[in-house]
Amino acid sequence: MRENLPPGTLVTTLHAIDADTGVFGELRYAVLEQPVGEPGMAEGRDAFAVNSSSGELRSRLTFDYERAKAFQLLVRATDAGNTSATVTVRVLVTGEDEYDPIFLSPSFNFEVPEGARKGQSIGRVLATDEDEGADGVVLYSLAKPSPYFAINQTTGTIYLRVDSQPQAGAGHAKREPREMSLEVQARSPLPASRLASAQVTIDVTHTSFGLAPD
Repeated sequence: MRENLPPGTLVTTLHAIDADTGVFGELRYAVLEQPVGEPGMAEGRDAFAVNSSSGELRSRLTFDYERAKAFQLLVRATDAGNTSATVTVRVLVTGEDEYDPIFLSPSFNFEVPEGARKGQSIGRVLATDEDEGADGVVLYSLAKPSPYFAINQTTGTIYLRVDSQPQAGAGHAKREPREMSLEVQARSPLPASRLASAQVTIDVTHTSFGLAPD
């Protein structure tokens, strides 16, 4: 079940079969105390309640995926003749995208060095996410495609898509400073993920990026 759902949410309906008919075929359900479960499994006796006649299993708490990811409980079905059977129930808690990714800085500044070649890294952006599981995985992308730059979606490294192409005829003369801006987004791989943006300013003075050819 998903985290943050209200107490009383239906998890499942347990159903045991008794071949007897009449009153001896009527079953009563109860959650039992049990030994410590498997590693990573939280005790579920106080977290869930079972309807004694219908077998409906409902939550008694609002769950937080970051604190507990799985519960285990033991349920017994008993008939009027006091014959019983037990079953172990495991409930997995699934995460919800609760937190926005956060960039280490709202803006980043990089430079394309003279003579840089296609594929060369010019800098790296980094964001964190307090969610756990898939919701806490951060993937990076450019808000708008660039003919000159690309970003590694898992590392946040910005690299050149083309050679830096020094300005024709510039020689060693002083060049007019030039900059380009990119918007980088961070989000998880899941649909409808929360996202964050950061501005990246890149010094392209030593390139012909964006200039009309002579």
